[in-house]
Amino acid sequence: MPQPSHNAPPERRSLRLNDVARMGAATLQPLLQHSFRNLVTAAIADATGHLPRSSRKLLHGPHFRDDLVDALRWAEGEIQVASERMTWTGDPRAERTLRQLQQIRTALAQARTEEADRRRTEHHASAGHQVDTDSAATARLWLRSAHPDRFEQLLDQEYATAQFEPPAQRHAPADVFDAIEWGASEGYLFATMTPAVLELLTKSPLAFRNTVAADTREQDERTIELRHPLLLRRWRTALDELAEMTAPLAGATSAAVLGPLTTDLDAMPRQAAFAVLNARRFLVAVHQRTAENIRVARQYAQTITQREQDEPDHAEHRRVFGQALHRLADEHPADYDHIRHRLRPFETSPGRLDVSVLNADQRGALKRQVLAELAPSPASPYLSTAVAPPRPATPTARPAAAR
Repeated sequence: MPQPSHNAPPERRSLRLNDVARMGAATLQPLLQHSFRNLVTAAIADATGHLPRSSRKLLHGPHFRDDLVDALRWAEGEIQVASERMTWTGDPRAERTLRQLQQIRTALAQARTEEADRRRTEHHASAGHQVDTDSAATARLWLRSAHPDRFEQLLDQEYATAQFEPPAQRHAPADVFDAIEWGASEGYLFATMTPAVLELLTKSPLAFRNTVAADTREQDERTIELRHPLLLRRWRTALDELAEMTAPLAGATSAAVLGPLTTDLDAMPRQAAFAVLNARRFLVAVHQRTAENIRVARQYAQTITQREQDEPDHAEHRRVFGQALHRLADEHPADYDHIRHRLRPFETSPGRLDVSVLNADQRGALKRQVLAELAPSPASPYLSTAVAPPRPATPTARPAAAR
């Protein structure tokens, strides 16, 4: 994201489309770095085919590509509201603006696809993806959920055998903000407590929301302290509240989606009609800031995970944890093989899961079904006539390495 500053450098100025169309990458880059509005202008020029090749390469390169979706989302909303105003007032530029809006929406769809591809590539390289695609590793983790107490006993034994101190116990984070706040407290994020941050932390909910509203209205002179790890949750809460409050005034489809203008502006006093259009512009800004908040939170979470993995003891903790999982599978071969049997229809090759078929939602549903099948039946004084779900025959014993 272009870095805001309260002291604008002398080279910063508001660009127009004609300026960008004649500007090379070397001249454009510092102007984009210091102004989000300039980034939006460049994104519009790119979407409408007026950006020089070197500047287009800059915009889609590593410096700005992560911000391109934000810029295009903002441009889409701004130009949509502008076209609505022009159509209502009979402005002859309305038709041209509508064509520009379609071009921006096409560019936004493409930028979102590219962003999704980058995130998918990063995920495929992660340790979590390796587990997600490995039937055996998945089965062992699900088996841990079926026998949590026994797993903890085995894990304690493995730590004792390795003469290695287990990590301090901590509750699983309730959400990404919980994880970020924990990471900041543990030093995985550099979160300096400045007077400006402290002032925001001590503001009342209403005063804080007013600060967020003022920040949202100004794209360049931003309150950068809102990005502080300890303020990220409050920032998101205030943005959600602003969206809920503004959506009815804006005639929006929902708090999260602007949608087409359905309000009959002609039936309203002129001042009230402009109030609707202004509310729609403000909601666009709230949506852009919300997207920024989500992306910053994701970046913080990735940083925490990476720095945890870089700790000297991380590899040894993983080894001990994995050994306890293997022992649990050896102790419960029938349950382990039942899970493998239930996962087999989702394999593209022996032991390899197809995550495009077994997506996150389907994976969660299947896991709940499997754990229910493995749960011991409650004792009853009466004989049950229910037929137990079929389970694969228990294979003969095999080495632990095969688990």
